Amino acid sequence: MSFKKKIIDLLNRFEDLFMTSHSCMSCGKEIEDGTKFNLCENCLNSLDKIEGRLCKKCGEEIVGENVRVCDYCKERDYKFNSNHSCFYYNAVSASIIKNFKYNGRKYYAKSIAEIMAQRSDFFEDVDVITFVPINKKRRRERGFNQSEEIAKHLSKMLNIPLVTILEKEKDGKHQAALGQKDRLKNLKGSFKIIAENVNKVRGKRVLIVDDVFTTGATLNECARVIRVCRPISINTVTFAKTKFNSAN
Repeated sequence: MSFKKKIIDLLNRFEDLFMTSHSCMSCGKEIEDGTKFNLCENCLNSLDKIEGRLCKKCGEEIVGENVRVCDYCKERDYKFNSNHSCFYYNAVSASIIKNFKYNGRKYYAKSIAEIMAQRSDFFEDVDVITFVPINKKRRRERGFNQSEEIAKHLSKMLNIPLVTILEKEKDGKHQAALGQKDRLKNLKGSFKIIAENVNKVRGKRVLIVDDVFTTGATLNECARVIRVCRPISINTVTFAKTKFNSAN
């Protein structure tokens, strides 16, 4: 283990043990200890909750009694059964995710998981939880995998076993900078199964955790690879998702 990696691991352990947030996870405003979800009242109320009738594939809000799938998903062949997301990606949820991922605030994972765990319907009929892996370089840079940290806390909170079933095999371009078609090409061959854990998901109802559902490409590729393990079902859950604004 390199000296830099040792320092990062030490700092992450310190945060897990001793860090408590005294500022809002989104805007940075000072808040009192014990404030719900470590968010100030304004930011908490500004989160754009996804609720009501939802697309059976991506979890987008839809209208119309006879509509089951949003326009975005009508011609998409997802390898997961359905996705659920707590909030739309807006200024508040984006700030939380960016502070968490890019400003080294690993301890945000617990609060994010606590918020997600409130949506108990998202976690029904789940046997095992897993997560989207990141490549070794990005993990070294951040010091942690944000999706794995959220998944760890959800596993503890919900008493659902956590299984590491995938690893990132290929260092592709950063997905955030790519369009839909390029995202799909960039992900091909990116993930591989950890062979010794195949039996832990075979015949199980699997839930894949990620931070944001943007186009669904990453979660779809993860689900496609996991399908070879023959699980009963694969669903996905994220903290936030892009709003597709489809007309239904």
